[in-house]
Amino acid sequence: MADGLAELQGSLDNCSEATLKKLLSAVIRKNADCRQKVAKDQNLTTELTIVSEDERRQAAEDQYKEVKTSPNEDHETADDVDFYERAKFVPMRLTYDERKYLRLIDSTMHVSHYTDHMDNAATLRAPAARKLALQMKQLCAVLTGMQIAHSYEQGQQLMSSREFSARSEFFQLVLEIGRRYKILNPERMRDSYGKLLYFLQDSRKPEVRELMEFDSVVRVRTVYDVLSRSPRGLEMLEDPLLRIATMEIMPEGKSRTTIQREIKAKEAAIKSLSSKYCSVARRRKHYNVYSTFSLLRSSYADSDSEDDKTGQQELTEDLVEQCIYSIGDHSTYLRFNREPCDRLIAFLKEYFDPNEAGTSEFSLAIEEGVDGARLSHSHQRQYTFVLQSMTLWREVLDNMFQLWHLAEEDLLDEVNNYALTDTGQGLQRVQKSPRSVAAMQKILQKVQRKVGGWIGSSTVHLGDHNVPNALMFIDKYIQVPRFLGPLVLTLDKIVTLNQTSSALKGYIDSFGGVKVLQKRILSDFFRHAFDGSGADNFFDAGSCIDGRLTSDGTGAHRSNEKTTSPSSSSQDSPASTAKRVSSRLAAEGMCACSLGLAFP
Repeated sequence: MADGLAELQGSLDNCSEATLKKLLSAVIRKNADCRQKVAKDQNLTTELTIVSEDERRQAAEDQYKEVKTSPNEDHETADDVDFYERAKFVPMRLTYDERKYLRLIDSTMHVSHYTDHMDNAATLRAPAARKLALQMKQLCAVLTGMQIAHSYEQGQQLMSSREFSARSEFFQLVLEIGRRYKILNPERMRDSYGKLLYFLQDSRKPEVRELMEFDSVVRVRTVYDVLSRSPRGLEMLEDPLLRIATMEIMPEGKSRTTIQREIKAKEAAIKSLSSKYCSVARRRKHYNVYSTFSLLRSSYADSDSEDDKTGQQELTEDLVEQCIYSIGDHSTYLRFNREPCDRLIAFLKEYFDPNEAGTSEFSLAIEEGVDGARLSHSHQRQYTFVLQSMTLWREVLDNMFQLWHLAEEDLLDEVNNYALTDTGQGLQRVQKSPRSVAAMQKILQKVQRKVGGWIGSSTVHLGDHNVPNALMFIDKYIQVPRFLGPLVLTLDKIVTLNQTSSALKGYIDSFGGVKVLQKRILSDFFRHAFDGSGADNFFDAGSCIDGRLTSDGTGAHRSNEKTTSPSSSSQDSPASTAKRVSSRLAAEGMCACSLGLAFP
């Protein structure tokens, strides 16, 4: 007995910290009494207490659940676009003057350590009065720094008077511009936006608002808000010409003459709509010779974006044009984000038969415990599982602007507060998000009707240790084009490189040709990116809505570690195959970056 304990002690001493954490987590999870005692003694609220054993058992049972309905294909075309409803969620494009405020808020949040001071273990255990005092100190510091950076004189006045409500319109304007820009450009402000929303979360607390004497959160400025200034403005959303004014001109398969004709038609439509539906003719600024030197430097005080604060409610010709361009930006955004999903769905239907796997090399079947898979699916079931998952992602990205607005409403809800919680991945702001969950369930039902059923769990994780709040939810789905885009680009480049380089053609032929190489990359991706991996239990990963993204990210990461040869089959990975192609390009004296090749 003593020898056994000594041997066990020696083994534990040789374990890494990560291994010890996993072992401790497994021991605590199996012993309910021990779990409760640890959570109580250490004053921790972890996922061990959030998730019950019944919930874990139910999650495991749902992994192979299947619901069948009659498929109802929704043929969506450009004619189905409802500009009236879309305009309610399309943010206005930033003007030149508003970009000055964008740089101000981005820089302010970039250098701020607000979340470091507020979201830590010491603050978690601090008394309510002390926590409130710390919040007020940090909030006032951020606002004061923002005001000083904008205007040193006004900053001095604010520091002496401490009347933040007197500058409430300025703070609301700058904070709203930061939120609006992030929605329009999800790839920007990757660290600043999270701090901005957490800052606004705390500023909306009733006790904080009472002390600050103003609300820092205002509605994000949308196309609908601007056009509603005039009754004729909303009529423009029903004008058939708006479809031409906001159309995206794609060059594929068109002659130069056709492209030029479409550009002229679009410009004419924009000019016609802006002059027809404006309430005030275009205003142009006139400068005399004495004001020439003032144009050489920008000034926040001369910003045209403050026109709204002066009480002017006219719908100018410039504003109408800005609304049209904003709707056009939204169309481009949707195409760019949905296209990888649409292309992969098309590849799936073109290269794979839903009923017959063919050779084992191209079978999509997976087995639990083999190559890291945590699900067991036949080829037919995996085909449907992949199709449903990518269709869901496509619909989520199609409704991203609506979801983003709802996510911000959930995050900034002054009634439904967050709880700073240790989720097993550090301290997170766990907050229920009823609006986002309801919207996701509605999208899920639409997808189920479209594909004719559902395989696996339909649980939406939001407000638990997997997805603590709506910010994490949005951040997960805006990553979809980032890891699907490089894969689609690689598949397209294989065709181009095969036609332009004889050396590369021979290299691609060593895999069996263009079609075979593409199919091998796709079969590997469809197997390993949708295998339910990513965690050691079915509650955190698997076939649930959130788990499909978790396993996809894990599969992309795991594929980078594979090394294969052209003769290999099932072990070949999309990233490794694409990287070998790029390496061959380098050997030919070409740079993969110059061809646009990128890998997750």
